[in-house]
Amino acid sequence: MAESLYKPLEFEQVDRERNWDDQIVFNGILFCLGSRHMPGAQNLPLWRTDGVLLTILLHAGPVEYLYYWLHRALHHHFLYSRYHSHHHSSIVTEPITSVIHPFAEHIAYFVLFAIPMLTTTLTGTASIISFAGYVTYIDFMNNMGHCNFELIPNWLFSIFPPLKYLMYTPSFHSLHHTQFRTNYSLFMPIYDYIYGTMDKSSDSLYETSLKRKEETPDVLHLTHLTTPESIYHLPLGFASLSSKPHTSHWYLWLMWPVTLWSAMLTWIYGRTFVVERQRFDKLRLQTWVIPKYSLQYFLQWQNEAINGLIEEAILEAEEKGTTTKKQKDDGKSPSCIWFFNGRGIHRHLFPHKPRR
Repeated sequence: MAESLYKPLEFEQVDRERNWDDQIVFNGILFCLGSRHMPGAQNLPLWRTDGVLLTILLHAGPVEYLYYWLHRALHHHFLYSRYHSHHHSSIVTEPITSVIHPFAEHIAYFVLFAIPMLTTTLTGTASIISFAGYVTYIDFMNNMGHCNFELIPNWLFSIFPPLKYLMYTPSFHSLHHTQFRTNYSLFMPIYDYIYGTMDKSSDSLYETSLKRKEETPDVLHLTHLTTPESIYHLPLGFASLSSKPHTSHWYLWLMWPVTLWSAMLTWIYGRTFVVERQRFDKLRLQTWVIPKYSLQYFLQWQNEAINGLIEEAILEAEEKGTTTKKQKDDGKSPSCIWFFNGRGIHRHLFPHKPRR
């Protein structure tokens, strides 16, 4: 998995995109009003096969087609300068870039995406699965297309070649944000192929992005989780919590199913993971998280597991070419690392091990 566009985010973009949750609030209000006042929107069944198939067909047909031409219209200088340029101010995209639009565009997109849901509701074929599945599909594909990391494996297109017309890739949409006049499709590139607006470098960029080596950080920040609720301090969490890292709010109790599931995933995965990548000019920085909570550092029986995770992180960083500071590289002295946690500064020493 590698970056499609090898450039850093600007601070101006970070500030501009901090209101990414406006779209969630807006759509939530409209869904609430629709469920309360629209005939046939109450007491939906869990599943209806005809409704699911109708949703798929309506998305592939009217939604994708109308979005393609709306998107091309938004690139006309009159509409682009007044509306769509706000979204395209982000050349290097990230997942939340997908929902950074002027209010008028949010209304237009909601109307488009409502076509399958309104149709199935009015025809009595709607179901909870068709609604939830369609909204999840839209959000997932939208965020994936703007993540700036090529993560769609090539074997998918090898097994089923026509898939290239039915599913875009992050590199496909990144070209739209750099070239502006190509790759207008929503999630299905078929309309770019039909109307001749597919960027000629789409396939080559996809292949290049898959082959590009993962970048090596110049600076590595090794940290750990504090509490199960600390996941909401991440960029896709609650932005208002980031400036108050050791506080809790009543509404976080409503998130306990997500919190519990996150804690279970952390325990099952059990490996250090990258949570943030940043770049300042030519300096590359990464933050790696050890999947242990602050409380576990007080438990004597957890010391060996924690030391093992930190040691593995150091060795992995060395393998990638990141320099770690050692006391003496004589094959006998231990490697060391300094890091912060809830109990202050700790220094961990590990027996010297050759690089794997």
